[in-house]
This record gives sequence, structure tokens and C-alpha cells, in this order.
Amino acid sequence: MMEIKNDIESLRSLSQIFTPANFRRIINNKEYSFINNRLSKHITFQSPITEKGLIEFVYNELQSNYKSEYLYKNALINKLLLCKYSLNTTTIINEFKIGNSIADFVLLNGEVRVFEIKTELDSLDKLRKQISDYNKFANKVYVVTNSKFINKIISEYSNTNIGIIEYTTQNTLKEIVTPKDNSDYFSHTIIFKALRKQEYLQIVNEYYGFIPDVPNTRMFKECLKLVKRIEVQLFQKLAFQKLKERELKCPDLLK
Repeated sequence: MMEIKNDIESLRSLSQIFTPANFRRIINNKEYSFINNRLSKHITFQSPITEKGLIEFVYNELQSNYKSEYLYKNALINKLLLCKYSLNTTTIINEFKIGNSIADFVLLNGEVRVFEIKTELDSLDKLRKQISDYNKFANKVYVVTNSKFINKIISEYSNTNIGIIEYTTQNTLKEIVTPKDNSDYFSHTIIFKALRKQEYLQIVNEYYGFIPDVPNTRMFKECLKLVKRIEVQLFQKLAFQKLKERELKCPDLLK
């Protein structure tokens, strides 16, 4: 038997167990110290239990009482990456900078799809700016939210291209509004700045057959000038292909 403190602070603290860094420690080094220390502060153990059992117990408690961003991302991975698409043809990028915003979840499979998560613990203050940034980069943009915000978002964005997905009380995903294509909104600058230096150098070299012969301090500016001469929808496809080449870390662990 186990008892958990169900106050918000305890649940918030326990939710921090579920991070990529912690799971890498577990898989690579069998390192449970951070998790065990966090659990011992908020859970009373009345009988022995495995670390796996503890993690499952906490996850179920969060599903019932503290629906953090991690639960939303986990649902997206389970439904889209593991059930609908394939690890062999799909790339995901977590916390990806687009313009002045950080996209929660980017899925690359034939096109660029961005998912912005708004849990019941969040606010919608930055959403309009975030959507504006994402529309300039991604083919499809989704807002994933819960019943607290769903009607407000449907009302405010009814005449836009965004898709809307509800994270239900049963911890499943339900598409409420289907997104439309954003090709008309693409921005050379936003797409370019989302790439790593090596990626945009490869695009320039492959398209033009050369890399600008300029000092490193001017390389960014010169390459941006060159890509702006490429039709923007084609440039977005070229950038998409470079992002797809990024390796997905630990695919077996993800499964």
C-alpha cells in the first residue's frame, strides 16, 4: 500500500520525475536516486515496491489529479508516433524554437506539424503570438488543450487555420477542428532561423552549388540572402528534409 500527498505542490514536484533527463539516467546508468529522493518526500510506503511500480503509481495519480504537459506529450506520442505513423518514417522534436516561441512538440512526417499544448495549469496569454510564429513555419498547427479552454479556443480561432485537439477526462485525444494548410504564411526568415548552421549551409550548397566565400561573421546574413531567392514553399520543403535527417534519440526506449 502507498499513500500520496495530493496537494498541488506535492503533485507538481512529483510531475518533475517525468523528464527525458531522468529517464536517460534510468536507462543508461540505472540511476534512480533523483526519483527515489523525490518520491520519499511525498509518498508513504507501507510495503516494498519496485521502481517501475512506483513510477506507474505516480503516473496514474497525475492522470487523475494533475494533468501536466508530460501527460499530453505522452498521449501524442502514443496516438501519433506509435499507433498512426512509424518510427522509421517520422521524426519528433521536443521544445523546438520557432521565431520567438518554443513549440512543445513538432512531428515531421510528410509535412511539418506543430502541437502547442495548453494544459489546465497554463494560461492563453501567449497563444496568439505562438500561433503566428508557427504558421510561418509549419504546414499544420494544432492546439492541444482540455475542457477548461476548449470552447474559448474554438470561438477565438474559428476563422483561422489551426487545428484543435481536446485532451479528454479519459486521458485520450479527440480532434475537434481539422487544421488547414499554412503555405501562404511561410516566412523565409522564420524557417531559416529554425535551422542549425550546418543545415542551412547544406541547403545553400545543394541548391546553388557553393557556399558564400565570406568570413564567419557574415555567413548567416549572406546565406539568408541566398535562401530568400528560393521560392518560400520550396525552401520550407528543403528545411523540412534537413530536420528529418536529425536522428531520433533512443527509439527503442521510446517504444
